[in-house]
Amino acid sequence: MTPTVGRIVHFYTDNPSKQTNGAGTGPYAALVTQVFSAGAENYVNLKVFRPYGETIDEGCVKHEEFGREDGRYWVWPPRE
Repeated sequence: MTPTVGRIVHFYTDNPSKQTNGAGTGPYAALVTQVFSAGAENYVNLKVFRPYGETIDEGCVKHEEFGREDGRYWVWPPRE
């Protein structure tokens, strides 16, 4: 599925120093603010919601299948 602006995704990071208050590597709720396509890869800019309402911007984040080696990536939330 192709991401679109306004969709909610989960953000993970191997550098939790930017994300504080006990959430660690994720998942963090994130809002897609911009989408870039490069073939099968989809890069997105995210507004990441940290615990207690703080937000940070993360740019050029790849989907998990392409970005896990980068240490930061996004995934679709699980369906229940």
